[in-house]
Amino acid sequence: MKSSFKLGRILGIEIGIHASWFIIFALLSWSLSVAYYPSIDENISPFTGWTLGILSSLLLFGSVLAHELGHSFIAIRQGIPVKSIDLFIFGGVSNLTKEPDNPAAEFRMAISGPAVSIVLALVFWVFQIVFSSQNATLAGVFLYLAQINAMLAIFNLIPGFPLDGGRVLRAIIWNASNDIRRATRISAGVGLGFAYLLIFGGIAAAFLGIGISGLWLALIGWFLASAAQGSFQQTVISEILREVNISRVMKREFKTIEPDNTLYQALHEYILPLNQRALPVFENGKLAGLISLSDIKKIPTNQLNQTSVRQAMTPFEKLRTVGPEEHLGNVLNLLQSEDINQLPVLSEGKLIGLISRTDLIEYLQMRQEIETGQLNSKH
Repeated sequence: MKSSFKLGRILGIEIGIHASWFIIFALLSWSLSVAYYPSIDENISPFTGWTLGILSSLLLFGSVLAHELGHSFIAIRQGIPVKSIDLFIFGGVSNLTKEPDNPAAEFRMAISGPAVSIVLALVFWVFQIVFSSQNATLAGVFLYLAQINAMLAIFNLIPGFPLDGGRVLRAIIWNASNDIRRATRISAGVGLGFAYLLIFGGIAAAFLGIGISGLWLALIGWFLASAAQGSFQQTVISEILREVNISRVMKREFKTIEPDNTLYQALHEYILPLNQRALPVFENGKLAGLISLSDIKKIPTNQLNQTSVRQAMTPFEKLRTVGPEEHLGNVLNLLQSEDINQLPVLSEGKLIGLISRTDLIEYLQMRQEIETGQLNSKH
């Protein structure tokens, strides 16, 4: 996610917070410190109120992170690498490198997050009971965390895509129909219905005088509506790509370069004139590596004439490659997970083509134009 600040890694997963996180963190800390904790203890000092407000907000976002780690842990167990987790204004998101391959994996991944939240709610509730007779303010901290984790679990279990409950619903329909596109369309439709309910309900509440709470509901509804539509479109794209082999889309004609050429030559004699972002590097008739525009950009401009392709290229042993009979869905997964722009296509150890992000985009645009033209011709 863009505009994220990286905090570190847990289980090898990069953890980041979106800039919007700071907004909700400040609002939560303020509301807890000036309203919630003074209602529990009217003699509480402003310093203690703010300390507990900030602590509670941090623990809340820690709970959201635990919820997302629950999804991520199960995803990794299902063989799906998780690139990162981002916390943002409405919660968090686990950025998977690909979607589950079967409904059982989808179900386990979807239910794991709410399960973590329910466990946390029960743990905090027990702490609240233990401290209720000893320290009412501390018990209030645990009560708040128990309630918020329970709400997080209940909200996410609403059966509308892309909420966890929507993914559970999709897994059930997918298992029954063996059609992930149909399952996604139905669960996303339920998600859109719930989102519009929040939007119109929030607007109505705002006009009735509830004010900021109604506007928050409407904003959450708008966010869910956008996410439901985007998730359905992403599923359709993934399904389209799974139906097509790489050999149908890859570029079979491309220029190659020798490792002793300079980066200046690679850029100005090949990449720019030919509009070819990556060049296979051949030595003694064999593929030795790949030099890309991204590799060249890492080298200062005044050193391009003194730096050879060999020094900057990705060597063959480190290259990610694909076969011509693999489907485009694998290409998309690799490009996203490895954060690269193109892949060499090998057959029996020989380079027969290149496939890139641009090729995927152009293919999808062509499919869309064809389908739109067919739809118009029917009318």
